[in-house]
Amino acid sequence: MQLYSALSPEARLLVDEAVAHLRRGYDPATGLVTETLEGKPYRSVRNSMYYALGLLLRDDPGAAQTAETICRAVLALQFDAPGEIFHGTFRHPDDPVPPAGIFSYHAVSPTMRYMADVAWEDIVCAFSRELAADPSLKDQAGRIEQTLGRALIRTIPVAWDTYEPNLREFIGMTFAMLLEHFEDRLSPALVSDIRKSCRLLMEGAMERVQKDLTPLNTNIRIMYIFLLDYFSGKLDIPYWKDESLRQARRLLSEYREHHACAEFNSPTYCGVDLSTLGFWRRYGSTEELRLLGRELEEGIWQDMADFYNPSMRAFSGPYSRCYELDMSIHTCFYDILYLGLGADRFPFHPFSIESVINPLTVLGDISIPESVAPRFLEPQAPRRVTRQFRELSERGEPGHNHALCTATAWIEPDFMAGALSGSENPSYQLHPLVFFWKAPEGIGTIRLLRSLSDGTMSHLHTVLFDGHVTEHSAEVTVENRVRRDVTLFFEVSCPGLKPDQITEDEWQLPGKTFRVKTNRTGMQMTADENHTIRICYPLATGSSQSFVFSWN
Repeated sequence: MQLYSALSPEARLLVDEAVAHLRRGYDPATGLVTETLEGKPYRSVRNSMYYALGLLLRDDPGAAQTAETICRAVLALQFDAPGEIFHGTFRHPDDPVPPAGIFSYHAVSPTMRYMADVAWEDIVCAFSRELAADPSLKDQAGRIEQTLGRALIRTIPVAWDTYEPNLREFIGMTFAMLLEHFEDRLSPALVSDIRKSCRLLMEGAMERVQKDLTPLNTNIRIMYIFLLDYFSGKLDIPYWKDESLRQARRLLSEYREHHACAEFNSPTYCGVDLSTLGFWRRYGSTEELRLLGRELEEGIWQDMADFYNPSMRAFSGPYSRCYELDMSIHTCFYDILYLGLGADRFPFHPFSIESVINPLTVLGDISIPESVAPRFLEPQAPRRVTRQFRELSERGEPGHNHALCTATAWIEPDFMAGALSGSENPSYQLHPLVFFWKAPEGIGTIRLLRSLSDGTMSHLHTVLFDGHVTEHSAEVTVENRVRRDVTLFFEVSCPGLKPDQITEDEWQLPGKTFRVKTNRTGMQMTADENHTIRICYPLATGSSQSFVFSWN
């Protein structure tokens, strides 16, 4: 309770909200928290550990016993599997168990992994064409492809399909804070088992870095660097501290090239970056690590301020990584603005999917430079922003998976547009063209995405986007290098939106009219009941399509 009382009122409120939310899903019989994912119940080891941490932080009645139950349940789900690619990580119990004893990842180089990945995609594309050409199978093509995919993940462990590598770092962060602040509240046997677990997860994490088969995003790198430093002391492994500094210097060197992270202008990812860098500064064992953390933290705040629009409480696109355009759904950025600026200056903090991490976040240190704070609070003059960054294409060719990208944006109080060029990232999270505007009944948005013809999203090698924006126009050219047809679609969302407002050459939307020119026809529309319309264009393999938007 003493630690909780020392927190700011904002921090205490964020912890209380997270604990109240997580309590609703906690099952004492399993020791785990159940969330809803895509409309289905899903037991989450990450969220369970955030609940345990929050209970101990608040010193709720029975907190130590409940935390012990949760930790035991999570420890039972860790993979102690030396030689396997998933060694040391954890399993959400509703996920499939990855196949073991089949795939020797130590015999695979990053280049071999990439070649196998591309070969698999080519096989699936050819398989799809064969199905489509057979009249007796055409109607069953989607189901047959899904069956083929299930056969793959039952044969070879596939990251994020059969195991989640990042759980090592996320769970490791919570274990570190349990040992740092609450070791005396836990049984000696549990403390011993947590220490053993931390050694296992770090073994797996270090092997992942050394093999580079599944590259780390910046947020996971920041956690990894912190955990190397922290557990070096806690587990008495001195060389981990040296490795932590080497990795931190490398990360800062890459960042300094363009003053940008690989997940450029991504509130979801950068929010975790900024949350975790506070741990470098608060708990880092060396002055160098603390200083490097401060430099990177201040730099990311400056980068995010470049694209933030206080009038809309949103970041302009483009986004190298993004889920929803509504920041209140899938990012902790509002929470850290509330925490760092204070309720008097920034009272807005809707509870999002990521808010469950707040019992961990408040144990770090959110520090927003005063030089950039006004840019998150006060409307700024209209501006055009141009920034370059090197992306991380996780499934790109090793040595060639950091393409130099250029992001351009036009930002004014009531309107924003952003476009991207140079990206070779096949991630479905890539948002290469985005518009925001203030409509009579809310905020309107448009985003350009792509999918397979059946509507599913995939990491496709590769659909290229080349776009840029000015004050009154935006242009983008899309090239399909995938060996199958894809569908481009503009997802338009706005209260009061009606399909009859949209024609081939003009989109008369509530509060904004866009004139559109394209070099191809064939526009189709679908609408749903949530004020969202998809404007779709088929794009055959090997072909390209250009769009020019203009507005007043």
